[in-house]
Amino acid sequence: MGASEEDNHSPVPVPGHNPLPEIDPTLGLHDLPQNHGAASEYVASLDLGTTTLRCLLYDKQARVVGKAQEKITLLYPSPERVEMDPEELWEKFIKVINAAISNSRLRPHNIRCLGLSTQRATFTTWDRRTGRTLHNFITWKDVRADDLVKQWNSSVTMKTIRFVSSLLYKALRSKRFLAGSVLKLMNIQVNMRLKWVLENVEEVKKLAREKHLLFGTLDTWLIYRLTQGKVHATDYSNASGTALYDPFIEDWNSFFLRIFGIPRSIFPELRPSVGDWGVCPAKLFGAPIPITAVVSDQGASLFGLCGFQRGDVKITLGTGAFLDVNTGQTPHASVKGIYPVHGWKDGEGLVHMAEASSNDNGTVIEWGHLIGLYDAPSETSDLAESAEGPSSVFFIPAFQGIQAPLNDARATAGFIGLTADTGRPQLVRAMLEALAFRIHQMYTAMHTEADYDLLNIRVDGGVAQNNFLIQTVATLIGRPVQRPKSTDVSALGTAFLAGIGAGIWKSRDELLPLLEFDRVFHPEPERQPQLLQQMKEWERALSRFTHWYTDDRGSRGQSPSLWSPTGKTDVLCSSSLCNCSNLDESVMKGESQGQTTEMKNEHESIESELPLPSTTGIGILSSVNTVFLMATALMVLFISYTLYP
Repeated sequence: MGASEEDNHSPVPVPGHNPLPEIDPTLGLHDLPQNHGAASEYVASLDLGTTTLRCLLYDKQARVVGKAQEKITLLYPSPERVEMDPEELWEKFIKVINAAISNSRLRPHNIRCLGLSTQRATFTTWDRRTGRTLHNFITWKDVRADDLVKQWNSSVTMKTIRFVSSLLYKALRSKRFLAGSVLKLMNIQVNMRLKWVLENVEEVKKLAREKHLLFGTLDTWLIYRLTQGKVHATDYSNASGTALYDPFIEDWNSFFLRIFGIPRSIFPELRPSVGDWGVCPAKLFGAPIPITAVVSDQGASLFGLCGFQRGDVKITLGTGAFLDVNTGQTPHASVKGIYPVHGWKDGEGLVHMAEASSNDNGTVIEWGHLIGLYDAPSETSDLAESAEGPSSVFFIPAFQGIQAPLNDARATAGFIGLTADTGRPQLVRAMLEALAFRIHQMYTAMHTEADYDLLNIRVDGGVAQNNFLIQTVATLIGRPVQRPKSTDVSALGTAFLAGIGAGIWKSRDELLPLLEFDRVFHPEPERQPQLLQQMKEWERALSRFTHWYTDDRGSRGQSPSLWSPTGKTDVLCSSSLCNCSNLDESVMKGESQGQTTEMKNEHESIESELPLPSTTGIGILSSVNTVFLMATALMVLFISYTLYP
């Protein structure tokens, strides 16, 4: 696992204070604070993505006064496995924070607080007695549990849960049961990967039986290490991305934990995103630094864009595309692949988000670069603009299937409509327009299901720097789209939350003047009819690329252009690398993360989607035996009387 035996068995090993690196020459004097003897009003913000670890230091005016970055090494012991070495991650974590402090020319005691934002659904397990990790971090990209996912999705248990949930929804009209009626497990979720570990790693099984096992996502493990084992906790936003948490009751889902055979005792305490998360020891950074915020990357991004009102929309364009909407105090239930998750929980309450995602966004830009369509991703906007006339070439961005609102894991990627006159500008334009069409699909699905107005639309992420793409999105939607000056919005949101926790800012309202925008893209009404007609043609092209594969290879979470999963292996960790999967973070910032469920795509009304007890229900029940009848009845009683809040 990349660590010595001695390191692995230390009681919760904490590396010593490393020598500080040299000052970053890219930071000019205008970037630095003028008064280093001022009160400690600087915030350290740590943003941990899939391939990059960043630390930024902010002053009270939300200006960056120091920063540092480290690449994360992804390990590929076999095609279906994607891991991180915990000890290497820990060393880089300490190094990047020290480097940011050094680059700022601040003293460690000037740092008032630290906030952490992390990718969701990447986890490990460890021995609660020693703090020793039992295997590498298993990332959201890992698909070792694919067989389990397929088995459970087709099992009598899951079919019963969906059927009973549909009956309960008909009777109780609870959105929680609407979500359950179309429930489908996915590789990107934690549940089946954790079950795989519990079934296949002997030491994990042994410690689970002895009640010495602990589980945690990246945030939980880092907090555990930073507090030297004193705090085993996660925040609501990170918990909501595991698919082992129920956003409707705001707690770990004991029902599914029992069904999957996962012990409740291994799970961390749930805490608000803002609060007392412990203190970093002075030996790590030169002074004790309180940890005052922990949040998921997508929640941090929405907070950094000041999406505080119900209906505010945030679109993160990185490796994947995420459309998140602030749904206030109510979780969102959907049949179109829009997931109910949490944004954050602060002193003003728990904020729910509705999240739709597209796995292929920055991956498309990087793929075009890899095959030589352009020398740098920054050229794509001008190349697309140079293509004359309306597009007759269409691209389908489905290296990993198509997600909301179609949810076809068997879809494939490709061009259609090529002619002898097709050149690089036409191909690049088709790629960018396809990304815009996918965003419009997600926005339209959200707009259709929401019972409130969608308000401000803001974008972030490396791919959001593409002017052609964002202008196309604004014109399709018919609403202004705001792009902030900061390209590190997750880090900014984390700093805002940590600063509130430390008392630097008193409320969300104080943050609104601090968010500055680079540009507002206004819709072009004269182009909208043509673009909408092109999108209809694109959707017709899309229908040719759906249901291509004979299995759900798109749901495996890997891009076929980068990996073609083949065999299985019992090796849990390795140091072998595949550099082609390390996408350019300078262009693509946001990472695809874990979700809570995958919902079926349905274009009919909710009433026609759900089975009717008088017809479909009877037909199903008539084909099963008495045991299944009894199990169904017991399931109805159990869910309705013990789970319904």
